[in-house]
Amino acid sequence: MRHHYWEWPIATYLFLGGLGGGIFCLASILTFFVWPTVPTVAEAFAWPCFIAILCLGFGCFLLVFELGQPLVFLRVFLKNTSIICWGARILSVCLIFGFLWFLSFIPWEWFSGIANFLAMFRGLNLALAGICGFGIMLYTGILLSSLKAHSFWATPALPVLFTISALSTACACITISVGWWPAGQNIATYEQLYLFYMTNEAINHLLHEVDIILVAAEIVVLLVMVLSFLGAGNKTANQVAKKWVIGKWAPAFWLGMVCCGLVLPELLYVFMGGTIGSSVIAPVLVLCGGLLLRFMIVYSDERAPLPGENEYYSRLKGKDALFLTRWKYGENIY
Repeated sequence: MRHHYWEWPIATYLFLGGLGGGIFCLASILTFFVWPTVPTVAEAFAWPCFIAILCLGFGCFLLVFELGQPLVFLRVFLKNTSIICWGARILSVCLIFGFLWFLSFIPWEWFSGIANFLAMFRGLNLALAGICGFGIMLYTGILLSSLKAHSFWATPALPVLFTISALSTACACITISVGWWPAGQNIATYEQLYLFYMTNEAINHLLHEVDIILVAAEIVVLLVMVLSFLGAGNKTANQVAKKWVIGKWAPAFWLGMVCCGLVLPELLYVFMGGTIGSSVIAPVLVLCGGLLLRFMIVYSDERAPLPGENEYYSRLKGKDALFLTRWKYGENIY
């Protein structure tokens, strides 16, 4: 492998896409199925969903930037046989309807006419954004697992791992930001304030419990995937697994991803509930662990060499070869 298949923009795009999609997916599930009769639930998700919009928007920018030819980005949406094409379409639909849903909560008086009009379509907009958000979470793992030449990616465990991680990071982000502006701007009585406060507490408590399960599941799936490649994978995947477990990436894997990104947040969630450790520190660690996971997987893009590839590269001259350094800029030797 002479260069990385993809660089940091794709790793960041996969993280932001999974995070944004997970937030919309959880917001729609809790709004429609868990507390469908509580009017302040949807409002409490306004700011987390705005963060999701920013994540998806910046992720789109990184995707276009990574193409190398930003002016022809429309081709991404037109080639039906490309997985990136379907991912870009789903992401765009989620962005559009999620943004329209968020606009319906803007409390500015001069914007009230548009907000009131969009409020009639809140259910439809959130439902479409939530469905597309679920698709984005799956897509981030399917995108890599479909590349069969990269054996460490080509496993059905990767979409499962990325989906669990996306939901976990979404839980972490929501617990930090639920109930922020523009939620609570129309509170006029103590009863409304109490209902708003209790709604935020109920959301935090439920997502706290859900993230405990998700982090535990992520630990299991991650270790099973890596250790299975270490013991029974093909040669290329085995080399990557060894690099993660006992090689040069072992500190990042064991200390950064497993200990600080998964085990420590799990312990804080379980044993320090109701403190800053479980409400702030643990979610931040989960978010950092999710980002590190994408970077390590994207940069683990080793593949088996093509026939004759190693021989070809072995015959190439080095960068200090005489014919490469003899000519000086501006010199005309003819």
